Amino acid sequence: MGNPGDRMKTDEFAKAMRRTYDLYFLGGDYGRRYPRPNAATLGFVLANGGRDAQRILDFGCGDGRYCLALLERTRAHVTAYDISASSLIALNARLSGTPFRGRVSLAGTGMSQLLHTYAAPYDVVLMLFGVLSLIGDRAARIDTLSQLRCLIAEDGRLVVTVPSIARRRPVELLRHALARRLGRARPPLDEGGNIRFTREVSGKPLTFFYHLYGVRDLTDELSQAGYAVQCCEAESLLPEWCVTQSRVLGWLDRKLSRRLPAVLGYGIRIVAVPV
Repeated sequence: MGNPGDRMKTDEFAKAMRRTYDLYFLGGDYGRRYPRPNAATLGFVLANGGRDAQRILDFGCGDGRYCLALLERTRAHVTAYDISASSLIALNARLSGTPFRGRVSLAGTGMSQLLHTYAAPYDVVLMLFGVLSLIGDRAARIDTLSQLRCLIAEDGRLVVTVPSIARRRPVELLRHALARRLGRARPPLDEGGNIRFTREVSGKPLTFFYHLYGVRDLTDELSQAGYAVQCCEAESLLPEWCVTQSRVLGWLDRKLSRRLPAVLGYGIRIVAVPV
């Protein structure tokens, strides 16, 4: 990760992201905005190893909208990891009263704990709904992917979805590009594709960070971390909140997205394997 100063910046960034998502999940805003999984992405996971998996790692599980759906449809044991303690509390509450609690391990919020306590080989590792894009700079993202590679079984798979640079936040992209050109961008916003924006959550402004991806950008990072891409496609045409709040729009989106080039999707969906 570079010199100690870079490490400090990375740690500070991670703390800021943890605070943001603790607040996002604490008030229930996330669950109201995204009440269920994207059905097409869930089907993609099931078709790419999820249906027959014995062990699944849901890295960046949030409140468990994919975790719970997979528990309902498979016999897998799911390890749920997230940097946000509030998200894990929300997931635990959703598991209460279900028959699935015994098939879930809540891995806490620390990467070292995940790597050392829950390091069993996983048939499928999930990084869904832009989890990879929240990590920070390129070096931090590749480092995380490399660490997760060590947790994947020899014939296992990594399933990733990320926000597309062609479809997301054009105003913020332009603003941050201008700041970089003028030498005013501080890490990690000095990297192309990295943006920061503010959204109102529970009546208060909350600042979020994304790295927006192109297909080449994503496949290159995966290659650098020791993966080969098996499949790449558009995740959806419409925004995630549309396809998760409305079953009709979700159905329509699945029909429209089938022939959409990956680069033009609202998100990009990839299956990769360790090499």
